[in-house]
Amino acid sequence: MTSLATRPSGAGPAARPGLAARLAALDPWQKALIVLGEVLVVLAAWQLLVGSWRVVNPIFLPPPLSILEGLDELLASGQLGEHVVTSIRSWLTGFGLATLIGVPLGLLMGTSLAVDRVVGPLAWTIYATPMLAYQPLALAWFGFGTGPVVFLVVMGALFPILLNVSAGMRTTSPSLVNAARVYGGGRLQLYRKVFLPSTVSFLIAGMRQGAVMATIALVVAELAGTSTGMGALIVRTANSYQTDQSFAAIAMVVIWSVGMTQLIGGAGRWLAPWTKGAR
Repeated sequence: MTSLATRPSGAGPAARPGLAARLAALDPWQKALIVLGEVLVVLAAWQLLVGSWRVVNPIFLPPPLSILEGLDELLASGQLGEHVVTSIRSWLTGFGLATLIGVPLGLLMGTSLAVDRVVGPLAWTIYATPMLAYQPLALAWFGFGTGPVVFLVVMGALFPILLNVSAGMRTTSPSLVNAARVYGGGRLQLYRKVFLPSTVSFLIAGMRQGAVMATIALVVAELAGTSTGMGALIVRTANSYQTDQSFAAIAMVVIWSVGMTQLIGGAGRWLAPWTKGAR
């Protein structure tokens, strides 16, 4: 005797997945194409409104084609390379120092209540202070040049990394820690085999946040703290009303920031495949 599954008489058709669910099911290339399409639509509308219809004065908001011309002028003048190299060097130095300090200190905060009570309130206080407040102090302490820039980059990237690693340590399953201790795991082995793997997703999230904050701090520091760098280039071209070049420099900074966050996320998924589902 065969039984047939029947739908209740009052039931309607099966619910279709919502837009958010359909977007989440797309593979990375499809998502990239959607983002690219959105960017192209915005750029086309921008060019039409400003470049063709002159809704806004192009001096204040140059259209995309004018920004490309400004980028070409910067490349032709030969001044762009020096500014790019200076900013990248300062960013990498500051971000590297922030990672070297933030990861071990975050590990200690997550496993030691005493360290957390001493360092935690201070870290949150400094993190909550606006970045602009540190710029005059950085100039007074390190003088004019790359010193205050690197300092502000460290300050921008350090605390997202430190606080995320500390939070990740606290989420480590106690059963895993107890099991490792039962099998003779020492303190160093606990860090390597239990705490670090369970904290990787938090570390990657902190580094991605830190990369964005480091870029913001870099530009803030270079606006007045040095004569070279992308921030200095933005100020100089804006003051001479070469806004097409200013926007070209800003676009390069944005591309760098977005590119670094994606690079860090990709490296995290490659080094720790178990974090692929984490956001």
